[in-house]
Amino acid sequence: MAGTAAVVLTLGVVGLGGAILAGPTIIGTTATESLRRAGLADATVTVTRMRVADGWRGLLLEFAGDSGPLETAAKALDLPVAGRLGLTGAIVIGMEGGTVTITSADPPSGLSTVPSTACLSAKTERLVVSGQHLDLPQGGTVCPVQETPLLRWSPNGNGMAVAAELRIPRIDLQESALRAEQVALRLDQDGAARRAAGTVARLTSMAKPAPVVPLAVTLRAAQSGEGPWTIDGGAEGANGLLDVTLVGSYDQTGGIGRLEAVTKAIRLAENGPGLAAISPLAATFFEKASGTLSGKATLALTDKGFTTAGQAVVKGLAGAAGPVVVTGVNGTVALSSLSPPVIPVGQKLSIGLLDVGIPLTDGTLLFGYGRDGRLDVDRAEWRWAGGTLRADPFELSPEKPKGSITLHADGIDAAKLLELIAVDGLEASGTLAGSLPVVLAGDKVTLHGGVLESSGPGTLRYDPAQPPSGLKGEEGSPTAMLMGALTDFRYDTLRITIDGQAGGELSAGFSLRGSNPSFYDGYPVVLNLKLSGALDRILRQNLDVYRIPDTLRDRLTGSDQKDH
Repeated sequence: MAGTAAVVLTLGVVGLGGAILAGPTIIGTTATESLRRAGLADATVTVTRMRVADGWRGLLLEFAGDSGPLETAAKALDLPVAGRLGLTGAIVIGMEGGTVTITSADPPSGLSTVPSTACLSAKTERLVVSGQHLDLPQGGTVCPVQETPLLRWSPNGNGMAVAAELRIPRIDLQESALRAEQVALRLDQDGAARRAAGTVARLTSMAKPAPVVPLAVTLRAAQSGEGPWTIDGGAEGANGLLDVTLVGSYDQTGGIGRLEAVTKAIRLAENGPGLAAISPLAATFFEKASGTLSGKATLALTDKGFTTAGQAVVKGLAGAAGPVVVTGVNGTVALSSLSPPVIPVGQKLSIGLLDVGIPLTDGTLLFGYGRDGRLDVDRAEWRWAGGTLRADPFELSPEKPKGSITLHADGIDAAKLLELIAVDGLEASGTLAGSLPVVLAGDKVTLHGGVLESSGPGTLRYDPAQPPSGLKGEEGSPTAMLMGALTDFRYDTLRITIDGQAGGELSAGFSLRGSNPSFYDGYPVVLNLKLSGALDRILRQNLDVYRIPDTLRDRLTGSDQKDH
């Protein structure tokens, strides 16, 4: 054994001596040729200084390496890369029992006794990976893992072992509008087994407003032989409110990869920060949000580059989109792109309540959202006042809604409609249909020129237990006449006009033709009323709009009798 050690030591000394005698130029040329044979056709390695490392640990080389244009190498290596890579620093090439080791050292002297503290400097130029431009404004470093050599190679069949950590202060991904800060990627290879572990202290979307808040990301990957890499990890943000599990794979032979991010349920408190806590972009569309959210996002790598997709699940979501208030939103929505967000047409949500100036319940919405930032609604139906309300297809910008939406009403229950006015003693029966144009302008939603008409006869009654003082007119007065007619009015036709603004009062106009059997022998009359507030004020302001035939009015007021 001692003889063998002596032989190895002698060979090592001879090898070091031969390398020193050969000179830096020859070593640099040899390294260059090795890289070019490996596929980097334009690579160059220049050795600027060479000497025996402190403590006779090996041969210390100070060098500068340049990959050359990676477009040429990409074909040979079958990698979707372009640009240029550079690596500079100092390494120690040593021998350990017949095994060759490469360890980084502290340039320029190489006298450090703790080589694990030294790193190699890396820089990039116009780097593109799978169509994604990567900008490293502060470069990066390649560092050893603890005191392990960067590379260990044994000629006895154990193969090559690699242990290194790539540290990058910042990466800007231009196409994805992402910035990754304090990136650390650790690579380990032992024979045919490979492992990688990466962390990103802060992954930030540079879009304004951002689709998601900054995240801390952790990834792990492993490969056995020539098989695909398996990937897992997680991401966290918003002080733990956003918790994401990451799972994926990457086949380096085909250049195909996939990473899926699945979020745990996010519960937004009713009086909390809302969507702004997790998505500033979503908060611009939907304020004061509460409910439960979950979903997943997918990042795929193909020969055509990166693509993104996702799915969002909402349960019991409530909030406000400008002046429109919604509650009880449930459904699953697919996204064909995350940046920019694109929702294909035909996505479905159920909506418990939509208040656009009138309360709409039990809604169904089929919609999409395009790259132009416009919401495309193909179908929108709700229950309202015992009937249904259906919208014509429409488009609008959620950020700045402007335009008109026409709602078609059918099977509206007159009794339930009047419940919206909530006037004591006011009742009706019958079925109505018509249209309700809704106008959106900035932060205002207005119901303008809505018309509902009866499909047959019905009743309208106003007979409160305690009539307001303004309706207690003297017998024969217009007020008393109107009150008498309305106690049991049987209409043949009823037409209602509705106007109002979200957050304000409704204004309803009634036009009726019919009679009251107990009101002057059921004499037919026409009544036109406008209701825009409490009924006593309404009637005082609008008595002039109802019409009673002149002969009947004379009889009611006694003006047909001559003075004696």
